[in-house]
Formats: sequence, C-alpha cells, structure tokens
Amino acid sequence: MIKELNIFIKSLLNYVLWYELAQSRIRARFNRTVLGPLWEIFGSLILLLLLAFLWSKLWNKNFLDFFTYLFIGFTLWRTILSSVTDANMLLSHSYINLIKNVYIHPFVLCISSAFKNCVTLLLNLPIILIVLFINDSFHIISLFYCLVFLLLFFISNICVSYIFGTLCLKYRDLEHTINVFFGILFFFTPIIWEVNQLGSKVLLVQPNLLYHYIEFFRSGLINSSVNTISMFVVFFSTIILVLFTSFLSNKIKDKITYWVD
Repeated sequence: MIKELNIFIKSLLNYVLWYELAQSRIRARFNRTVLGPLWEIFGSLILLLLLAFLWSKLWNKNFLDFFTYLFIGFTLWRTILSSVTDANMLLSHSYINLIKNVYIHPFVLCISSAFKNCVTLLLNLPIILIVLFINDSFHIISLFYCLVFLLLFFISNICVSYIFGTLCLKYRDLEHTINVFFGILFFFTPIIWEVNQLGSKVLLVQPNLLYHYIEFFRSGLINSSVNTISMFVVFFSTIILVLFTSFLSNKIKDKITYWVD
C-alpha cells in the first residue's frame, strides 16, 4: 500500500501529463464554441436567478441571501455530479482506447478527470466572490477556507474517480445505479433548501457525506467559519479515501487491463 501511495504522489507531480489530458477533454467537449465552458456557467446563473426569485418569494426569504446560498451549493453539487458521471465512464468508455494501447497508470487519468471538473468550479468562483461582495458577506479568511476546501476536494475527487471508475469497469451495471442514486440524493441534500427548515430533525442530514462537503464550502465563503463536525468529516473522509484508494489499487492493479478487454 505504501508503494501505491508513492505512485499516487508521483502521478500528482506529473502535472504536464494530466494537465494536457484534462485540456484535451475540455477542448473536445466545447469544440468550435466561442465561450466554451462559460456556457455552463451562464446557463446555471440564469436558471438559479429565476429559481432564487421564485423560492425566496415562496419561503419569504431575502432574495440576495437565498441566491448566494443556492448558487454556492448548486455550483459545488454540479461539480460533484459531473465528477461522478465522468468517473463512471472514465475507464470503461472515455479512456478505454488509451488504456489498451498505452501504459498509463489509472491515477493519472483520475487526476485529469478531477482537474477538468475543478476547472469549472474555479470558473464559477469569481461570480461567487462578486455575489459575496454585493451581499457584504466576503472576508479575507473566506479565501483561506476556500483554498483549504479546494485542496481537500481535489484529492477526494481523484479518489472517488478511481473507486467509481474501477468498480464501473468491473461491474457495468453500477454506472446506472450510481447515477440513479445521486439523482435521488440531490433532494436529500440541503442545496435548494436550508438545514434549519428541518427543525428538530436536523440530525437526519448529518450522515449525508455530501452535506458536509457542501457545508464546508458554503459556510466558509458565506460565514467565514465552518462548523467543527463538517470540517472534521471532510478532513477525515479525505484521508480515508486516499488510504482506501491505495489499498484498492494494490489489489486490482494487475486486473484492470483484463477488465478493459
């Protein structure tokens, strides 16, 4: 397992390769468009402005406060969902020809996939900061929490990409199962609704791991502080994911080529 951890670190340091792979995926997706990935940002911005206007009226919330809450949470959720969707097809579809013809460690492919999706999140960050300035919610320490979260999220994203990618390569039905599960999970995660709306049943949301990631990101930016439980869960989950990914890689590294065929 120590050997796999070393490979994981070396793959991260090989930034030229995974950066180029990520860039090629982004260029292929938005080929011959003028704005490229900015289309997704503008599309989400318009949708969330309309939804925030409607729901703020229905729930008697301040529009700007609710829009800030909704935009930050939904932006991270879209990144998570995109990362999971890419991970499900990473080894079985997206890079199957590359794996067949070139020796490249799956860690590199997972890092490129995670980086590609984090780029979209980073492109949304200026809009988030502008909204925070307008709402008078921005503080310098918010950037510190944001940077810490982005680092932990990037590492977690890589690990989840490897775990889902290899499992979906072995068990092809998992790809559809995971997509259905995350579609349901969206409504059980406080993205379009607030935790305090649960009242005394707030403990129901605590087992939801995605809630803690979103809470870390959103609270760090809006409130310039993160509750201890969410901070602990995100740190601990990242460490567990790295260790489990190394363990899994050690167990199946010689089988991936056969699963591809």
